[in-house]
Amino acid sequence: MYFKSFQFLLLVWLQFCYSQQSASVWYDTDNGLPQNSVKDIVKDKYGFIWLSTENGLVRYDGNNFVSYNQLSLKNNRFSAFFGSVEKDSIYNFTAYAENIVLLSKRNVSILHEQTNYTKKALDESQSYELFIKNETPEKIGYKNFFLYFNKNNFYHFFKNGTIQYNGKKIISIHDNYIANTFCLGQNIFIVSKTLKKIIKISSGKVSYLDAPDIFFQNNIKIYWSQINNQCFVFYNNILYRVSFQHHGNGIGLTKLINYDLNENSLASIYHDETNNKLYLGTLSDGLNIIKFNNFHVANTSDKSYENIFYSILPFENDKVISSSGDLYNENKLVKQYHFTTSSKYFLLYDDQKNIIVQNNHTLLRFLKNGDYTKKEQLYFKKTPSYAWNLNGHYIIVFHGPSLKSQLVFYKDDSFTTPILQFAIPNIVTTVHEYDHDKWMVGTRDALYIIEAPPYKLRKISTKSINIREIIKTNDGNFWIMTQGKGFFLYKSGQLIKMPEDKDGYLLFSHTILEDKKGFFWISTNNGLFKVLKKNLLKYSKDKSHPVYYYRYSKEDGFNTNEFNGGCSPSSSILPNGDFVLPSMKGMVFFNPEKVRSYYPKNFFMERVVFYDPKSSIEGNTINLENNFYKALILVDVPYYANRANLLIEAKLKGSNNEKWEKVESDGKYYISNLKPGQYQLLVRVLTSPKGNYIYRTLNINVKHLFYQTLLFKALIILVLLFIIIKLFKLRIRRQELKKKELEKIIEIRTQKLLKTVSKLEYTKEQLRKESVQQKKLLETISHDIITPVKFLSITAKKLYETNEHDHYIQKKYFESFYKSSIEFYNFVKTLKEYAEIYNISEKNEVYNLFEIIDNKRTLFEVAAREQNTRIINNVKDPTESNINQNVIAVIIHNLIDNAIKNTTNGIIELSTIEDEHIFFLEVRDTGKGMSQEQMKYYEKLQNNIENEKLVLQKYSLGLHLILQLLMMINGKIEFKNNTPNGTIVSIKIKKQKYG
Repeated sequence: MYFKSFQFLLLVWLQFCYSQQSASVWYDTDNGLPQNSVKDIVKDKYGFIWLSTENGLVRYDGNNFVSYNQLSLKNNRFSAFFGSVEKDSIYNFTAYAENIVLLSKRNVSILHEQTNYTKKALDESQSYELFIKNETPEKIGYKNFFLYFNKNNFYHFFKNGTIQYNGKKIISIHDNYIANTFCLGQNIFIVSKTLKKIIKISSGKVSYLDAPDIFFQNNIKIYWSQINNQCFVFYNNILYRVSFQHHGNGIGLTKLINYDLNENSLASIYHDETNNKLYLGTLSDGLNIIKFNNFHVANTSDKSYENIFYSILPFENDKVISSSGDLYNENKLVKQYHFTTSSKYFLLYDDQKNIIVQNNHTLLRFLKNGDYTKKEQLYFKKTPSYAWNLNGHYIIVFHGPSLKSQLVFYKDDSFTTPILQFAIPNIVTTVHEYDHDKWMVGTRDALYIIEAPPYKLRKISTKSINIREIIKTNDGNFWIMTQGKGFFLYKSGQLIKMPEDKDGYLLFSHTILEDKKGFFWISTNNGLFKVLKKNLLKYSKDKSHPVYYYRYSKEDGFNTNEFNGGCSPSSSILPNGDFVLPSMKGMVFFNPEKVRSYYPKNFFMERVVFYDPKSSIEGNTINLENNFYKALILVDVPYYANRANLLIEAKLKGSNNEKWEKVESDGKYYISNLKPGQYQLLVRVLTSPKGNYIYRTLNINVKHLFYQTLLFKALIILVLLFIIIKLFKLRIRRQELKKKELEKIIEIRTQKLLKTVSKLEYTKEQLRKESVQQKKLLETISHDIITPVKFLSITAKKLYETNEHDHYIQKKYFESFYKSSIEFYNFVKTLKEYAEIYNISEKNEVYNLFEIIDNKRTLFEVAAREQNTRIINNVKDPTESNINQNVIAVIIHNLIDNAIKNTTNGIIELSTIEDEHIFFLEVRDTGKGMSQEQMKYYEKLQNNIENEKLVLQKYSLGLHLILQLLMMINGKIEFKNNTPNGTIVSIKIKKQKYG
């Protein structure tokens, strides 16, 4: 913990000193890794990062970690990777070389058939350590090593200093040289601090190379990965990348980062040049991912309120100056001219490159000839709010009361001779020259144009819009930035609104900078956006043409996502090509040629999570059961930038909605509620700002039931046709029959009909009698149960009121109580014989379920006490329910009864869970428990209760009654064993919707 805290503080300091050039994120067992020892790192040919740990291999796609630690291995302790990325054959030994796994086609498998490489590695590992990767000297020690390039190119390194090539000695050097040995390609390099040279061995030939002095320092550490063909040198808290020029035979070093790498814990390094990231694996602290950023942030101090910037001007080749006279380069504050100003919102150059700022009622002109230390003052009766120099026209706006403005045009930069004045009916925020003697004026509620004589103000916008800035790009188009309404293109007298981004951040747009490749960079209140200008212009002509925005955020190196606008100027383009934007936390410098936009190069759909056991995936086809719940298709995209810029879309062909739908950046796509049939899932991922996509297809087959197949439907049609033909022939024959035969047939059918009617009447009468009998039976049960309960209550009361010394009376009452209890018990016992309870009608009355359960608990309390068993009601009081009260009461009654019969010296607990869809009742006892045979029997009976034969001789009728009742109220029962003893009976009832 101390180590990570120290690294974090050091990184913050480094980021301040090096202007946000890197950002660090740690991963360990708390956020993705199965184990904190990351021994090796490699990127496969498909773009996935793989980690080797002490608890399996891990695949990383830039967002998710997928662990492979469930293989049938003797142990999950993996070592370093070896093999070939290009050939998609990456290997890894488990500890003690007990197993070799193959990493290929984005998956991990146990290697059963050895290759020449792995067979040689296994054979040599009996006597030598496989020299795959350098580690710290403490880990290497004094061992003999074996290095394999191919069957005709392999080496042995002996601890006594001898090196053999293909089994033959080629050189003897000093001891302990292995720690300073590394490879690039099939070249071996050994740092000789004595000779101040690097010994190069290639195909058994030895030569000597010059190298930077850092290699020959005493405290350097060398890290090398054969499979990545990368080598690093760590010296004085600086990590360098080693390079080798084959033609020049030169060894070079490139500085990567100033960072406390904690060399004793560092186990593996991988530099991902494509995504500009550095991966550092440690032995105990997990994985550290460092991202190198091309954005630079310059601040005044460590006080946040002093780092809020607004208007800026380019200054010299690589600097900007603020309205307060502070001069910045991309890293820091360079110089302060101490301009006296009362406004941060504008400054401008005049024709002589003097800088003009505002100070209350005056404009201060700081003179270039005086190195901006000398100044002159221009006084006005009102406070100048903004000033502009537009192609030789000097313009000042004075904000007046009642949200009005006065716009004044001056002849020159002396600001003494007004040539035009305009009253603007709102606060003016920006002015831009539109054409010769024409100007566009933006206010807080509208966009106007001032035209040549008679110089009238003409309103362009029809709806209220708060204008932030007007930008004219190199192609002559005008772009209007607004507060809350996005940005617009003004062309051919029309304001054309540009599309918003998916999160609506572009609604608050400040300014546009255009780079040399035709991209717009748009600063907003929430990030910096990059978009292809060509796509915006196409959209202005055809609203169906898609526009793709790429967003940069704090993750890319800013201190904040909030840039500042509403000032003049709100950005700068420097002579060296850098763009500069003011923000709420620093001045952001960047070169648009160096800042990359990251797009995925590939994606895969191979992992599917099924929510039923029978569905499966075979190759490119997903087979789903007819009644499948849902399936989760994982779209794996190796993407190591901000995943908010990852665009994944899916379309299910054959479904009711065949439109492209956005898939979340985590790549999870759910399928549910599909009818039987054949479907095609099309998934596409955006791979460029021009709108290029990669497509993948999965076939989806939802199985038909037998009556849903085409064969069955065809058979039905044939049967119907056959019947129709037969009926048609029969009708013809009937028409040909004589009148007598027709009358006879009618008479026969009439007799049959009368018999049928008679049977129906009889059935109706029987049903009526049965219903009356059931009602009477319920009334009898209700009536009969009152008397013993009442008598028990009275007896208990008298017993309670009896003098404790009157033993004779107590005995008499106890005897009466005992006999009544026996009578009540026998009466209740007979309830299980009632087989005509099934006509209980459903009610929609609300009642307190707690009271029902507590009444039953009280009813069985004596019987439970006899068993030395406690009945516990865990239901919250009150718990309201509208499921048929009578049915629920009978079910609870039988469940408690069964639990008491099977529980001695134990506990019976009742609890419920209820939401708007499901009523859940659970009875948990610690008795002798139900056998698997009984559970299977009741489960089978429940699924086919009407047809299944009842085994009453062996099993309780009470549970059969419960199953019948549950069928009436759309309920299900489940059984499972309690731990350590007993049974858990769960009742789930789907609620009916009324009204």
